[in-house]
Amino acid sequence: MPLDKSTCRKCYKRLDIQQAIVEHARDKEVGVRYTETFGKRPDVLNYPRDIIELALRNATSFHASEERWTNPLALGSTASKKELDALRSGWDMVLDIDCAVMEYSRICADLIVKFLRYCEVKDVSCKFSGNKGFHIGVPFEAFPQKVGNTLTKDLFPDAPRKMALYIKENIKEELGKQILAFEKNIGNIKEKVKQEDIIRYETV
Repeated sequence: MPLDKSTCRKCYKRLDIQQAIVEHARDKEVGVRYTETFGKRPDVLNYPRDIIELALRNATSFHASEERWTNPLALGSTASKKELDALRSGWDMVLDIDCAVMEYSRICADLIVKFLRYCEVKDVSCKFSGNKGFHIGVPFEAFPQKVGNTLTKDLFPDAPRKMALYIKENIKEELGKQILAFEKNIGNIKEKVKQEDIIRYETV
């Protein structure tokens, strides 16, 4: 159920929230959601005041791209890969953990964060998605500038997809064990979700 307008505006009136959103949106394309629809593309957020002004126009949420751009407003729906590569300055890896059962999402997110730390990835963020899942992020600064002879910024979307698959393969056994320990009975798991719905990886 979407938040009512009064609640949204009360949230977005907070200066600390405005500043956090603008900071996160720097060099990114921003999608502004108005309940069930999105505003124009491409769009950006430059100043904290932008947040409350959009909220007063009934904006309910703000969605920043995982890609970073030298000029987000230059993006177009007909841009070629070469043009996008030239505009892209980097990208953040984002893993969207989503499941019909909230506890499964929590177990999965916890395992991913622990695995990333095991891999000595120190800059990891995790936030509740607002539904039944979590968004886990690794900023572009955590990656090397180049992989071989290729600039890391040009490895999108293949690199984050391969990393997501690597993480998935390394946690899947423990994920199964912990979900089974939580449910006590595999029949309970089958009643709640399809096997392919237990964990979903994607860049968002």
